[in-house]
Amino acid sequence: MESPESFGYVYMLSAPQDVGGVAGWGSGGCTPPGGYDSLSEGYQSSSPDPASRCKSRVTPLVLRKRRLAANARERRRMQNLNQAFDRLRTFLPQLGQDRQLSKYETLQMAQTYIAALYDLLEQRPSV
Repeated sequence: MESPESFGYVYMLSAPQDVGGVAGWGSGGCTPPGGYDSLSEGYQSSSPDPASRCKSRVTPLVLRKRRLAANARERRRMQNLNQAFDRLRTFLPQLGQDRQLSKYETLQMAQTYIAALYDLLEQRPSV
């Protein structure tokens, strides 16, 4: 499996810190809106008072990079899933079909095939 660095989304693994003089979540006193404050005992409500909210906002560039990273992860996940279905199809008997079985049909065929193999084992005379 490839490392997170290869996809370029390591920056997402930690909370924002003090960047360019702008306070992030981890730089003292600033909590995410509507989140828990570690110094108080209860839930901190998100009030309309701008002084109570964190002043740093996520920039559009960071949001775009996060979206690209999420898209890359989803693409990789789907590729792995499709490879697994292709591998499963190689173990199933072909019934002279010209087209590839859909994912649903592949799962149905696998279930039927496993049940048939199980029945064959059950019918085998004991020695």
